[in-house]
Amino acid sequence: MQITYPSHHCWLVDISSGLDSCFSGRVAKKINSTLPLLAQADITYKIEPLHENFFDDFSPLYTDHIGAKKNALIHNIKEKTLYNETGKFPYYCLTLRERGLFLGGVIFSLRSDRVSYAYRSFINEWQEAKLKAGPALISEYAVAQFACEKGLQFISHGKDRNPYGLNAAIGLATFKMSVGCLPTIGGKFEVITLDTSNLTQDCLILEQPKSGSSITKAYLVTLPETEDKYLRSTKYPDQLEVQVIHRNN
Repeated sequence: MQITYPSHHCWLVDISSGLDSCFSGRVAKKINSTLPLLAQADITYKIEPLHENFFDDFSPLYTDHIGAKKNALIHNIKEKTLYNETGKFPYYCLTLRERGLFLGGVIFSLRSDRVSYAYRSFINEWQEAKLKAGPALISEYAVAQFACEKGLQFISHGKDRNPYGLNAAIGLATFKMSVGCLPTIGGKFEVITLDTSNLTQDCLILEQPKSGSSITKAYLVTLPETEDKYLRSTKYPDQLEVQVIHRNN
């Protein structure tokens, strides 16, 4: 099958209706059941203007996570954010800790109508706590709450390279959909066509829209025996319709 796709795309959450509209029902239940238990588990998060000390914890985690991915692009995040002399917008950071242990963080810019993610990286699980919402999801809530309190309209989850599976984990796209993101065309990109019969690894390919900027269709190309691993990506049809295609190699 021939699929035409944009080389890059953006993810955007509309928060103009308030914090309750940011998350799907299942995700909202996880968050709401976890929030009252954070203090008891000694889990804390803090949002503040970006500063030098933040990178002492964040940079090693970011480098380890990104460096482990195939086709990884590791940026000099300090130079691109804190010391970016051409930057027009202030940068903030979120720090998440469990019993004092750094579990991850986010760097984002504060713009006139939105919070715009620049970099994020988290340990997948709590180290001791048994909670339904994990570290990354709690951080999403914290940033969304911050944005709503600022009276902003959107959260931008940055630009990704397409397809997933080749340039980033398929789970990254699934996570972004779970927190209300919609994929859209934005900025510079190339339009590329591939033949799925040539793929030798599982991929999620977001299709180039025939008109407009909203991406509404994607293809999950997977071996039959690994399909179940990625089926969560098909659970958000109102945001992205995902068609499963089985590959043979």
